[in-house]
Amino acid sequence: MLYSFVLALALGGALDPCALATTVEVETVLRAVAVDVPASEMGEETAPYCLWATAGRASEVKLAIWSQEELPVLDMPDAAAYFAKLHAEAVAGGRVMPLGGLGERAFVSDLYPKTSGTADGSIVVLKDERVMVFDFVNVTSREAQAFAANAVGRI
Repeated sequence: MLYSFVLALALGGALDPCALATTVEVETVLRAVAVDVPASEMGEETAPYCLWATAGRASEVKLAIWSQEELPVLDMPDAAAYFAKLHAEAVAGGRVMPLGGLGERAFVSDLYPKTSGTADGSIVVLKDERVMVFDFVNVTSREAQAFAANAVGRI
C-alpha cells in the first residue's frame, strides 16, 4: 500500500484520498466517531475522493483530488487552470480568504462560523499538479484547516 502511494505520488498519478488522514484526525474534525457512508448516499465524483461522516451525516468531510488524469473530463488543461476556475467561482459566490503554507496556492471559501460555532465550507489547494478540494459540513474552521494541512503535508 505504501509503495503504491509513493509510486503514484512520484509519477503525479491519482492518490487515495482516504489514505491522507488518520482516524484520529478524522474524528477530531468531525468531533465524533466516523461511520461508514453507504455508497448509495455518496454521490458520484470523477476524481478519487473520500467521504467521512458522523452518524446521520450531522458532520462530514469530503476530500477529492483532481490530478492530470481527471482534468480533461472538466475540459481543464492543467491543475493550475482548474484551481484558478474554482477560485474565481468562490470569489464570485461568497467569502474567500487565501491560505498560506498549503501547497503552491490555497484558499478557504465560506468556512465561517454560524451561530452554532460550526461552519460549512471548502478549502482548495493546488499542490504538485493536483487540486485538492476539501468540503466540510458542521465542523469548526480551526479543525478544518488543521485537517487540510495534515492531509496536504502527506503529499
